Amino acid sequence: MGSSERAPVDAAMIRQAYTAGLEVWACCPQEPEQREQLRDRLIGHVQLLVPELTRSAARMRGEYRRCAVHVIVRAHHLIEEGAGDSPAAQACHIQDLSVIARALLALYKNPGPLGPPTRRDEIEEAVLRKVCGACSQPIADGEGYERALFASDASGGMRGYLHTDSCDDLADERRRQLRAVP
Repeated sequence: MGSSERAPVDAAMIRQAYTAGLEVWACCPQEPEQREQLRDRLIGHVQLLVPELTRSAARMRGEYRRCAVHVIVRAHHLIEEGAGDSPAAQACHIQDLSVIARALLALYKNPGPLGPPTRRDEIEEAVLRKVCGACSQPIADGEGYERALFASDASGGMRGYLHTDSCDDLADERRRQLRAVP
């Protein structure tokens, strides 16, 4: 397939994969090889849908556009971070990939009202940007960072990034500013 040719999006096959992934805790697949195959299929579907949705996101408006950018960013994070070694961590990763595949497909099939492409550079910037969870500042190219898990009452933990160079002073200043708000 040439670089300008794109693989067709087979919605039925994607739905079948994400449905199996959403049921990973209930029934299938239980064998490690089956989990790996399902994970690989889901990653392939996500990797197929991300560029498709990225192309149409520049034409989307309002909440559709914001939602599309959020889902694209999360898809990149899921692919980047991978799964843990335990069966539970792998099942969680499969379920997360399934949710993202479902969201990508829904936005791809139902993009809402479309207009002329606008601010593509903002979409690229949002997709590629990393923000430190301690100081809330962007992590610039060349700055050291690590993946981190932040406490969250809503989900048990949110994955993000953390400067490896100290940003404690800036984080403390942000906390003081937030407390000052009446």
